[in-house]
Amino acid sequence: MGPFEVGTAVLVAALTLIVLQVPVGLALGIAAFGGALALLPVSAAVSLMSRVPHEFTASWEFAAVPLFLAMGAVITRSGLADGLILLAERGLRRLPGGLAIATNFAGAGFGAASGSSLATTVALGRMAIPQMLRAGYNPGLATATTACAGTLAALIPPSIPLIVYGILAEVSVAKLFFAGIVPGLLTAFAYGAMIYIRCRLNPSLAPTSDIVDDEDPIGWSVAAFPIIAIVILGGIYGGVFSPSEAGAVGVLAAIALAFSQAGFGWRELAAALAEAARQTAAILFVAAGAFMLTRTMALTGLPNALADIVEVWSVSPVLLILASSVLFLLLGMVLDPFGVMLLSVAVLLPAFERLGFDLIWLGIIIVKYIEIGLITPPVGLNVFAAKSVAPPEIDLVVIFRGVGWFLLAEVVVMALLLSLPQLTLWLPNTLL
Repeated sequence: MGPFEVGTAVLVAALTLIVLQVPVGLALGIAAFGGALALLPVSAAVSLMSRVPHEFTASWEFAAVPLFLAMGAVITRSGLADGLILLAERGLRRLPGGLAIATNFAGAGFGAASGSSLATTVALGRMAIPQMLRAGYNPGLATATTACAGTLAALIPPSIPLIVYGILAEVSVAKLFFAGIVPGLLTAFAYGAMIYIRCRLNPSLAPTSDIVDDEDPIGWSVAAFPIIAIVILGGIYGGVFSPSEAGAVGVLAAIALAFSQAGFGWRELAAALAEAARQTAAILFVAAGAFMLTRTMALTGLPNALADIVEVWSVSPVLLILASSVLFLLLGMVLDPFGVMLLSVAVLLPAFERLGFDLIWLGIIIVKYIEIGLITPPVGLNVFAAKSVAPPEIDLVVIFRGVGWFLLAEVVVMALLLSLPQLTLWLPNTLL
C-alpha cells in the first residue's frame, strides 16, 4: 500500500476500534502505531511513537490544563458557585422561565472561572435542578437547561478544549480565549431567549413562583467569579502573564477564596486536586493518542492530499464548511468530544489552511461543534452529568427531549458564526 492508502486504513481502523468501544485514546494510539509500522522500519516507528506522547504532555502550553481543571474543582467543592446561582435566581425568577434563564447565565459565569463543562454541569445541577423542580418546572426543561448551560464553559475562557486546540494547531491560546467570549455570550443569550419564548407561550413549563429561599445568604462569594475572571483575562491582555501562568494564578486565587468558605479545608482541597488529576489523566490519554495519529497522518501525507483534492476540484469554502459541519455532527454522535476535535485537527486542518480560513475562527467553530456534541445523543456527556445529579425518576430520554430545543437555538448561533466570522475575530484582533 502507498502512503495515501495507509492513511485511509489508519483512519478506518481508528474509527472501527472506537465503534467497538475500545477507549478513544487507546484506539487512536493503536491505529497510529500500526500506520507507522507500515511506513517505517520497526525501530524507527517505535522511536517516533514513544517520543510523541512525551513531546505533547511536556509542552509548556499544556501546563494550563491541569491548573484550570484544579481551579474548577476547587470552586465546585468549596461552594463558591452557590452565591452566583442564588443571585441569578433572585434577579430573574419573575420572568417566564426565570429560574431556567438564571441557571443558564449562571453557567456562563461559572464557565468564566472554570473551563470544564462537566464541572459546570454538576455544580449547577446540584443547586438549580432541585430549585426548579420545587417551583413546578417541567423536568425536561430543568435538567436540559443544566446540561446545556454547562457547555458554555467550552467556549468562555479559560477553556480546556481551546488550550488543546491551540497546542495542536500551533496558534495563540490567548487569542483563542478572547475569540471565545462573543460566541459564548451569544450562545448564552440564544439559550435564554429560547427558554423565555417557550415559557411565555406555554406557562405550564415553568410556573411563575416565588419559591426561592430568600433566607439563604448570598454572601460575598458571588464576587469570586468576577475577581478570578478579571485576574485571568486582565493579566493575559495586559501581558502580565501567559495563559499557562494565568492558570497558576487562577488556581491560587481559587484556593485562597475557597479557604474563606465554611466547610472547606485541607481534606476538601486534596479531594479537589485528586479530581483534577483524574480529569487531566483522562484528557492526556486521549490527546496523546490523537497526537500520535497526527504524526502518522503527516507521514502518510493524507491531510495534504485531501487539501490538494479540495484545491484541484475547486471546492468552495462554503461547501467545505457545510461538508465538515455534517462530518462533525455525525462524529459527535458516537465519539468523545475531544476525539472529534483531535481527529479533525489531524486530518482537515491543511485543507482549511489551503483555502485561507483563519485558524482562530476555525478553532472556535470546532469547539462549538464539540459543545453541541456534549448534548447530542447517544454520547451526550453533559446529559449524563445532569442525570447523575437529577432525581432518579427523571429518565435520560426526558433530558434528551428537552435538549432538542437547545439544539434548535444552536442552529441559529452556528448560522451567525459561520456567515459572520468577524463576530468571532473582532475582539482578539482589537485587543491583541
